[in-house]
Amino acid sequence: MSYRVVFLEEAERDMNGIEEYLSQFYPSTARNFFAQLKKKLSLLEEQPFMYQVYEDDPYFRRMVVDDYLLFYNIDENRKLAIVHRIFHSSRDISRQILKHRSESSYMSATSSS
Repeated sequence: MSYRVVFLEEAERDMNGIEEYLSQFYPSTARNFFAQLKKKLSLLEEQPFMYQVYEDDPYFRRMVVDDYLLFYNIDENRKLAIVHRIFHSSRDISRQILKHRSESSYMSATSSS
């Protein structure tokens, strides 16, 4: 039961921002974060339901990676785990998720490919 993990454009931008931010510190900081993210994403491919449902919006599941929260949903028909956003845990996550749900990319993720 292998799923393919795909990133929406917003999640790609989030990852670029995280890399840029973490690279300001020690070179190993960004490397360590992305190594941990890669490890967790490989688990997600095999067990997409292992991470908890986000209580404020059950459409999403939430994965914790260091100080960041990765939000994704599962498309069982297409065997996809769709990564929507990655936020630092100090942000107002509920507000950000609601904003994301109102954007057009949310609709395209549910109907594309």
